[in-house]
Amino acid sequence: MIMTIEEIFCNLYEKYGEEFNWSMVPFTQSKGFFVDELKKELGIDNSLFHKNVFAVAKCDSNDDVLYLIGDGSVEGIWRIYHLTYSTNNSDGFPRYEEFTSRCDVGSYIEKMFVNENL
Repeated sequence: MIMTIEEIFCNLYEKYGEEFNWSMVPFTQSKGFFVDELKKELGIDNSLFHKNVFAVAKCDSNDDVLYLIGDGSVEGIWRIYHLTYSTNNSDGFPRYEEFTSRCDVGSYIEKMFVNENL
């Protein structure tokens, strides 16, 4: 059975408790600040600028944000961007990791958490 992204994060919270450093972005804010910031950093010439992008989760210990790119279905592209909070980024910034499944996202986030915090 394939888990939802909410179930994946819930399992990580249960496994690592308060030490787990990612928070889900409320659905009502999924098209808000973090999407605006990403598009500002990417610029209007980036192909992602005019696509539907949803902020899903934010790492509380750095500037990584998980986004879903597509029509809002779970079949979209998942990316974790490391935001720079600047508008004149050089090529290749902001950096990102891309995933094609929620399970891959969960595995990557757990691996990074364990490597950096445990």
